[in-house]
Amino acid sequence: MPIYPLAPRATAGDVVPRTAELLRMLLEDAGTAKVTVVGNSAGAGLALAACQWLRDRGHRQPARLVLISPAADASVSRPEQMEIAKRDPIQDIPGIVEAGRLYAGELDVGHPFVSPLNGAFRFLAPMTIFSGTRDLLYPDSVDLAARARAVGVPVELHLLRDQPHNYALMPTPEGRQARALIMRAVA
Repeated sequence: MPIYPLAPRATAGDVVPRTAELLRMLLEDAGTAKVTVVGNSAGAGLALAACQWLRDRGHRQPARLVLISPAADASVSRPEQMEIAKRDPIQDIPGIVEAGRLYAGELDVGHPFVSPLNGAFRFLAPMTIFSGTRDLLYPDSVDLAARARAVGVPVELHLLRDQPHNYALMPTPEGRQARALIMRAVA
């Protein structure tokens, strides 16, 4: 589990290539072993951006990506997100926008390092995505799954009604069910 520096001390321009390089070395060392990359929230966005970076440089992909409530678009600019934010018990739009701005540093917030939803999806690893409809980021998860499927990437989207951000990691029946699915994905 990599411990990566956070904004504003480090920005996407630094963190994504370094994380991708670490992942490249891990995949190289693992040889033919199955490697699954799991990330939640900002870490899921970083995992996706790092795999896009690897692909763009001709490196191997992991066997699977497991993305839990991925932060895939730092702009949080969809009209429906304003309405979802009223029901989201964990996050708010101003906080995500400010975090995205800090993480972007000198990059535009729409750059794929910051908002990997804006990157390309062709030839990425198969994905398992978890999101809940009380998470203001869930429309991005739905879009991410659609964009990946459109270019042939196998995707399992687990979208649960009335579940909040990171529900898959919570001590609830829904969280336990999601973790069981995650354990099968990494086995």
